[in-house]
Amino acid sequence: MTDYEQVAEALGNTTWITWLTDATLDDVLALYGAGWNLPMTATFREADEAAHLGMEDGMPVLFAGALGHGVVLMEPGLPCVGTDERIRLSPAGVCLDVGWSDFGPPFVTYREKGRVVVSFDGTGWEDDAKPDQETVERWMSTTPGGLEGWQNNYGTASLMTAEAIMGAPMDDRWLAREHTCITRRRADSERPRPRSVGLGELLKQVESR
Repeated sequence: MTDYEQVAEALGNTTWITWLTDATLDDVLALYGAGWNLPMTATFREADEAAHLGMEDGMPVLFAGALGHGVVLMEPGLPCVGTDERIRLSPAGVCLDVGWSDFGPPFVTYREKGRVVVSFDGTGWEDDAKPDQETVERWMSTTPGGLEGWQNNYGTASLMTAEAIMGAPMDDRWLAREHTCITRRRADSERPRPRSVGLGELLKQVESR
């Protein structure tokens, strides 16, 4: 059974999280893996640490992993995934995106087939619920944590809802595995690093300096 509070705490510094059904890692790489972005492998802890070390070469832009019916996108630094990209990655599926850390608004948006069903501030939706408060609370009541779960903690309520949507938990075992970490390469880098290089190796190089 997933310890949602433990997972929520581990994700504490993450800026934004998006769960998408009917999307694949190949879709993500096609959208974000070209140009100056380099796909690497990393655990979530390595990506989180690198983002907050402010590494110039190998700065994580996006952490992506397959989960159940689709993929999870996690932004360990500045937000980089826009609304258009979310719709493009999952035009016929379900998308739940959540502003997670204290660096931005705790905004929650739920889409089906690219259209917003509900959106609201996770810590107080009375004034900005869309389309309206009644519809938002009715939607909350259909999620695993119910309305009370959202009233108590939007983070754990989001994780429970995402697990139901994806058909699989984003638990501590998932976070401990290596997934895809798309990093930003400096303009003066001579060549891209191969994908087989892990972000953990870069972290060791930084720590040894």
